[in-house]
Amino acid sequence: MNATQRMVLALAISLEISLTKSVTLNVVLFSVAFLLLLIRRQPLKKIGLYVAIAIIPVLGSFWSFYLYGQGTTAENLHFGLVMGSRVLVFIFIGAWLTMGMTPYVLLASLRQNLKMSATFTYGILGALNFMPRFKQAFSSIQAAGMMRGEVLRWWQPTLYFKALVHAIKWSKNLAMAMTSHGFQEGASRSAYRDYPMAKSGWVLIVLILIALQVILFFSRY
Repeated sequence: MNATQRMVLALAISLEISLTKSVTLNVVLFSVAFLLLLIRRQPLKKIGLYVAIAIIPVLGSFWSFYLYGQGTTAENLHFGLVMGSRVLVFIFIGAWLTMGMTPYVLLASLRQNLKMSATFTYGILGALNFMPRFKQAFSSIQAAGMMRGEVLRWWQPTLYFKALVHAIKWSKNLAMAMTSHGFQEGASRSAYRDYPMAKSGWVLIVLILIALQVILFFSRY
């Protein structure tokens, strides 16, 4: 599967678990996503980070529905497990989607295969490339404030206002750079690399979705 097909599969799975209330299906999907991360030799530190990120929303979802649900204790327990495991699946499906894939590859694939706007695509890429400069700008603004005896904390609006001024200047520079390189909105563009969608990828997606329906049919919880 290429990047677009992986995105389609991830969205289909997300929609499936959003419309169903099966703990079994959620556990199976989480286990498969976890095993795929291990098979692709993702660093254990990164996998642990995903688990750490999931802990608070998983526990919060479970306890909120378990303690304040309107059904019986068994119903509240089931619904709490459904919502908690659903959050866990969302996080690990997202981790699988981005596994070994750069934002450029995903956006370029979506532009070629789903005819996404080139203006939107290159705008997002430009914003992502500016992220390191934002970090440097924050440090520079804080250092300049310290020289004037002003301590700027991360929660103060002044810091973000000054960073916004830098962002406006960068956006103008980005627009000038794209124009100088021949970018025109609505014009046809060639591609440095093609990202074709193989038929085998669609077959695999269909088989996976059928397998999900089979699991739902035989699962009772």
